[in-house]
Amino acid sequence: MADDMANPLMERLETFAKSDEERRAFITDLIKVNSNLEKELRTAKSDHLDQLVSRRMWQERAQNSESRLNESQGSAASNGFMLCLIDGDGYLFNDNLISQGANGGGEAATRLLDNIKRHIQHFEGAMQWKIMVRIYANLEGLLKKYTYINFVEEKKALLQFVVGFTQIQPLFDFIDAGQGKERADHKIKEQLSLFINNSYCKHIMLGVAHDNGYVPALDPYKNNPAAVSRIALIEPLHLGWEFSKLPFEVTRFESLFRSQELPNDRVPPKGQPRPYSSSPFNQPSQPQAPQSHRPVVGQDLITRRPIYPGPLLLNKDDERVDEYLGTPSDRGEANLESRIRSGTKLCNMFHLRGHCIDTGCPYSHEPSLEGEELVAFALKARLTACHAGSSCRSKSCVSGHLCPHGSNCWRKKCYFSKVHHVDPKVHHIDPKVDHEVMDTR
Repeated sequence: MADDMANPLMERLETFAKSDEERRAFITDLIKVNSNLEKELRTAKSDHLDQLVSRRMWQERAQNSESRLNESQGSAASNGFMLCLIDGDGYLFNDNLISQGANGGGEAATRLLDNIKRHIQHFEGAMQWKIMVRIYANLEGLLKKYTYINFVEEKKALLQFVVGFTQIQPLFDFIDAGQGKERADHKIKEQLSLFINNSYCKHIMLGVAHDNGYVPALDPYKNNPAAVSRIALIEPLHLGWEFSKLPFEVTRFESLFRSQELPNDRVPPKGQPRPYSSSPFNQPSQPQAPQSHRPVVGQDLITRRPIYPGPLLLNKDDERVDEYLGTPSDRGEANLESRIRSGTKLCNMFHLRGHCIDTGCPYSHEPSLEGEELVAFALKARLTACHAGSSCRSKSCVSGHLCPHGSNCWRKKCYFSKVHHVDPKVHHIDPKVDHEVMDTR
């Protein structure tokens, strides 16, 4: 009986003991979990504190950076400048300015400054910009050229002009680049490369559009909208045909540069007659016949050899028109392009005018162009619009006076837009010119 009662009690005792062990294990697990949670909490607090410190540090740095940026922007705005680079061998100042020596140089600098200010006035903050101008030229070569054609009576006139130009403005420099065409080119290209990445340089104007040799220096920037908006070209006497493919703005400076090229021959002193030239390029290209030398009135087509100087043809409105030279053959164009691609540029003066007075001319003279190649070269030269347009009266001008596409031109930025209205039909020859046109059709 006692044994029967003891067994249930032992079973219950074992049950209580097992329950105590489970409770103890449970509490032990709770303590471990709590301990782990406390560690995680301490880690989280530490990370949170680090984040607070880091955030405050970066906030402070951001504020400092913003402050420095504002200061830099303010400094850039107050110390910003624009740069004007001009090839003085291709952009020749007006005769009346050079002939005045130092006074003319000062006047040229003032006019240039006024033209630049008019160009940049629409840019934000432009009125605070400093204006820096650098003109590079072969002064000895220019001096020889001017004295050869009797343009300057005293050799000092050109040098005095340069001094006057440089002195009138503190940031204006007229620099002698030395002999050789590539001297000025190299300096201007390096200046462009240096300043295009300068954040203080807000705008760059380039007087280089007469020479296609500058195009490769501008090619890297033609697809960059920011660079395109910062670069502008000064319109030259004859715009290089490759510049018409570039997206840069072309602006004209009034009453500053020559509107016609320098004459090839010596100009006699006032009061003396011009000497007769025996140059074969001033003679008829074929034997004369009584009727064949007269212009064909009311026709679009008049042909002769593409040698300048030649007849100055006018329409019924006394507007300059170009003489018809025919269509070059595929062979002629191919031969010309092959020679151009050989690396040496052809001299317009020598091949189209018959002679070149520049003893240091860097362009190719020999072998001289003939026949189909000469026609192709003359037509290529006419792709450059004449600065004077239909009012040009230079019989030696090799540039174009009519749009190649005529009045139906579709180009949005055509450099011949001012002569689209001109009637291309030849009406008469300028009576001041004693050359005649030979009709060889």
